[in-house]
Amino acid sequence: MNASNDPTKWTASEASLALAAKQIGAVELLDAYLARQAALDGEINAVCALNPDLARTVAQQVDADRIAGKSLPILAGLPMTIKDCFDVVGLPTTAGIPDMASYRPQTDADAVANLRRAGAVFYGKTNTPLAAADHQTYNPLFGLTRNPHDLSKTVGGSSGGAAAALAAGFTALELGSDIGGSIRIPSHYCGVYGHKSSWDTVSMRGHMPPPPGHLAKNPLLVAGPMARSAQDLSVAFEILSSDCNRILKPARHSALADFRFGVWVDDNPVDPVYASAILDFAESLRKQGAKVVEIPGGPSGADRLFDTYIKMLFATIGSELDDDEIARYTQAGNDPATGEFGPLLAGAVVESHRKFVEQAQMQARFQSVWAKQFETLDVLLCPVSMGTAFPHDCDDGHGPVPQMKRTIQIGNISQPYLDNLRWPGIATLLHLPATVRPLPHPVNGMPAGVQIIGPYLEDRTTLTFAKLCDEAFGRSEMPLLPRKS
Repeated sequence: MNASNDPTKWTASEASLALAAKQIGAVELLDAYLARQAALDGEINAVCALNPDLARTVAQQVDADRIAGKSLPILAGLPMTIKDCFDVVGLPTTAGIPDMASYRPQTDADAVANLRRAGAVFYGKTNTPLAAADHQTYNPLFGLTRNPHDLSKTVGGSSGGAAAALAAGFTALELGSDIGGSIRIPSHYCGVYGHKSSWDTVSMRGHMPPPPGHLAKNPLLVAGPMARSAQDLSVAFEILSSDCNRILKPARHSALADFRFGVWVDDNPVDPVYASAILDFAESLRKQGAKVVEIPGGPSGADRLFDTYIKMLFATIGSELDDDEIARYTQAGNDPATGEFGPLLAGAVVESHRKFVEQAQMQARFQSVWAKQFETLDVLLCPVSMGTAFPHDCDDGHGPVPQMKRTIQIGNISQPYLDNLRWPGIATLLHLPATVRPLPHPVNGMPAGVQIIGPYLEDRTTLTFAKLCDEAFGRSEMPLLPRKS
């Protein structure tokens, strides 16, 4: 049990234990979150929709059932916010899209339904970039979300509101989605935990985009939990994947000293200070007895892997664009200011089925090579993105077209903004599980995480590794709020 008297600082597991032991009621815990959100979210802008009355009604029933001695599920009474891409009955789903401002789903998304069956109480939605398509969180409906650790910097995206809400103590558990680092980068930037699930282990039905009613599976998109501890990620993943029709494997090991890990911090752009912090963390793991596996030259094919990933990513995006949006990409492709990404993405959004199949064949080859690599190591440690959270840079508009012209300062080098997709794109293209855990110390004055990639369908291996790291090194601290002006 957490020694803190402030329940908003508890992890989800700590809160659930306190609820089960009747040390706190569901209504009392909900009111604590609502009070904190009301007091502090004006500057941060993490939560974009609220329904406290409905949440309180549900929490009251949980309290009554607990007093009556009824058997309750594991999360019974735990208040939660949910990324505003997932359908939740009683709350809007907009994905930051103005045309969806009045949409009210009549059923829960499958992943939300699993959490509801586990007893979670949903009180609000968290902000996302327009159509969940940016590494910054801002949209025409709800505006800009700011990092609780430094309000001048981004929270990442697209699950940026979710990460900010966790870091600020508005919730202990969140549901995110990820196609280009959208769980992992916000977790990294905000100093919280996130898990990108193996592809097709958590249902995406009821997620926007695509628009409501689409049933075909996106070949890259996944859902996963976000939290303030690896233990919470593990509990939530089991709930979210409870209806998975694939066979999830057990964790390979139960002791840190039994793990074999590789480290990869080059080939793709990365801040040298951040890379050094990951290497320091790897050395700490070695001192704990974990075995370092040398990967000569790092995993091969980084540039070709990224080329395959970016083409598949924007081909799937292109399938949902109208003619006017396609024309914007075509125009961007002819603009020298968009650099190499303009022509690349303009071609990808109109890619033929034949070309897409060729990319899928290349994807399968990479998957085969990496599966072989995981015969000699259990997890791979690498950066989550090129660096830590950067200053807000979103006055030029919404969506991928303006992003083609942006840059991010990484060390002394100005990198193309969309290069930030390189590190997260690895696990996405390969369908692999990837857990983000905060590093023990800040990097450049901001939180930083390490990406822990594992073999396909071995989510429990990366999650167990992260839990063992928590036991060995402790968990990250929440930012000190409210801030002094």
